[in-house]
Amino acid sequence: MYNTMDVNPLCIILVKNGSRGDRLLFRYPYSVDTTKETKTKNKRPNPYSLLIEGNTQTVPMPHTSNISNGKLVGFSDKVMSNLFAVKSELCDSKFELKVNDVRFVGHPVRLNPSTTHARPQDKRKASTIILFNIVFALKATLNHDVVNCYHDLSMRLGLALRHEEYRCQFLSSEAKIMLAAHDETSTSPEDGQVSPFQLILDRSLLARHLRQAYEELCGSGIVQLRLNKWIEVSFCLPQKVHHSLATGRPVDCEGLLRGLQTLKPYHTLLLLVERSELLHSLSPDASQALWRLLHVEESHLTPFFTLAADADLTLTQVFMLVGHLVYWGKATIIYPVCSTNVYVLSPNAPTIINSHLAESFGEQFPGSSLHAVMADFSLPTSLSDKCHPITSPHQQQEQVQQVLWLLKHGLLQQLHTYIYLAPPMSYDFEGVRTGGREFGGAGQLGSQGTSSPASTSIPTPTVHEPPPLSHENSLLTPHSQSNHHPDITHDALHHAAVQLSQPASESDLGSVCSDERSPSPGVNIGATPEDSVHRCLDAALSPAEKEMVMKVEAARNPEDLKLFAKLCVYFRGHHHLEEMMYRVNLRRSHLLQLIDKFRQVLITCQYPDDSITLSTHTK
Repeated sequence: MYNTMDVNPLCIILVKNGSRGDRLLFRYPYSVDTTKETKTKNKRPNPYSLLIEGNTQTVPMPHTSNISNGKLVGFSDKVMSNLFAVKSELCDSKFELKVNDVRFVGHPVRLNPSTTHARPQDKRKASTIILFNIVFALKATLNHDVVNCYHDLSMRLGLALRHEEYRCQFLSSEAKIMLAAHDETSTSPEDGQVSPFQLILDRSLLARHLRQAYEELCGSGIVQLRLNKWIEVSFCLPQKVHHSLATGRPVDCEGLLRGLQTLKPYHTLLLLVERSELLHSLSPDASQALWRLLHVEESHLTPFFTLAADADLTLTQVFMLVGHLVYWGKATIIYPVCSTNVYVLSPNAPTIINSHLAESFGEQFPGSSLHAVMADFSLPTSLSDKCHPITSPHQQQEQVQQVLWLLKHGLLQQLHTYIYLAPPMSYDFEGVRTGGREFGGAGQLGSQGTSSPASTSIPTPTVHEPPPLSHENSLLTPHSQSNHHPDITHDALHHAAVQLSQPASESDLGSVCSDERSPSPGVNIGATPEDSVHRCLDAALSPAEKEMVMKVEAARNPEDLKLFAKLCVYFRGHHHLEEMMYRVNLRRSHLLQLIDKFRQVLITCQYPDDSITLSTHTK
C-alpha cells in the first residue's frame, strides 16, 4: 500500500546522444550542493599538484540509498547520461532500470536526420542529435501500474518533442541553449558559481515545460501543457487523482478500468467539480459530444439512457465520455438520486472533529454541521425518510444538496436490495399467513421502499426498455441442477433461459415503454401460457424449489406466477431491485408487491453495489 507522496516522481531527467557523444541536458529538481560536487569532480586536475596516497585499508561505506527528502541523490550528471543515453536498438520501447531503491523509467526516442518538415528556403543545419530520452526517477517499491503510467507520460512527451523537432527543430535549438549554459558555468569562477540548471530554467522553454510536468505530477496528478505553444500534452495519474477524491485506499489503474466496464444504462454520473469550471477547462477542439453531454442539466437525476436521448448521443458514446470523466477524476458513478435510495455512512469516512472536510462543509452549507448530517446516516436511511413532507421545498433541496456533497467526497455509499430464493425444507405456509410471520424482512422493505415519490421533491427515475441479459449459467441455473432435474437436457435449459431474456435492439434503449407492455415473447414457448410458465420455472429452478414455490398462495394467481417465473432468474443475489426494474420494465411498487406475496420463499438483504464503487478496485 502506498500514499499520494509515494507516487510522486523523484526527478525528471533529459539526456541526449548525438555525434558529439551523450550528455545530460537538464534535470529537475536539482541540488546546488550536488551540482558543485559534480563540477568539482569534472574539473581538470592541476598537473603540478602533489598526489597523496590515503590509507588503502579504509573501506568506504557502500551507498545503499539514493533518496533524500523525496529527492534523487548520489548520481552525477555523467553517470546518468551514460545510463540513459541507450543504444539505438533500445529506442522506441520501454526503458526501465532499477538501482538500489530507485527505479528509472523512460521511453528513448530515435530521430531520423533525413526527416524534416521545414521549408526548402529555410537554411538550417541537420540535427546532430541521434536520440533523446525523458526519464522519471521513481521509488522502487511502487506498483507496476504506476510505473506503466509514468512510461506512458514519457512516451507522450517524447513523441510530441520529436514532432516539434521535425517541424521546427525545437529540440536542437533548446539543446544548444542548455549546452551553452553548462559551458558558461564550467568556466565561471568558484566564488560566483551558479547552477547551470538555474540558468537553463531562465533561458529554455523546454526546461520550463519539464518543470511544469514535474510540479503538476507532485500536485494534482494531472499534467496539461502545450509543448512549444503548439502541441497539447495531457496526462492523468489515476493513482493520485482518485486517492485525493476518495477517503479509502488508492485506486489502481487496472482496477479502475475494470470498474468502468461495468457501467449500466440505469447508472448516471455525478460531477465532482463545478460544471462551469469543467466546461472552461476543456480545450477549444474538445469533442462536441462531450459539450452536449455536459450541458444537460441535473444529470445526477437522469440515467444514462435518458442522458443519451437528451444529448442526441448513442448509449455507447455516453459510456465512453463518462469513462473519460471518471478516469480524469471529474465525475463518479452513482444510481440516479430518487426518494427510494437508501444511503449509509461509508466505513472509510473520517470522523475527526476538526477536519478540513468539516470546514469545507460549513462553508458550503452555513449553519449546518457535517457530523450531525453524518450521524443521520449511521443507520441505513432512505431519502424519503430524510426529507420530511412537512419541511419546506427549500429545506428539501438543501438536504438533497448535502447528500450530493457527501457522495462527492465518498462519505456515503448507497445500499441496494438483493433477493435470494431460499425456500425452507419444511414450512407451514398457513401458519405464516395466519400468524403474520415474515422471512428476510420483506415487511420492512415494503414499508421503506413503497413510500410515495410525491412525498418529496426528488423525482423517481423512469424505467425504460431493458438490454439483453447476459447468459451466465451460474446465474440462470441453480447449483447442481443436473442432479436434481435429469429429465431436462442442457440444450432445453439454455433455450429456455435465452428466450426468457429476449434481447432488445439497441435502438429501443432510449424509447419509453408503456406500463401495459406485454411480457417478453420468450415466455410463450409452449402451447398454452400455463405450459410456458412451468417451462420457465423448470429452466431456472430445481424440482424441490419449484415444489415449494407452487405451495405459496400467490402461486394460485396466474398473473403473479407468470411474473415470478419471469423474475426468478434474478433471485440468486446477483441483481438488485433497480436492475430488475430496468431489465424487466417493471415499476418498483409492482416488484415490491410480488416480493411481499412470495415472502415465504424469498429473503431480502441490502449491501452496496461494488461494480460502481470504484474505490473498492484497489491493489
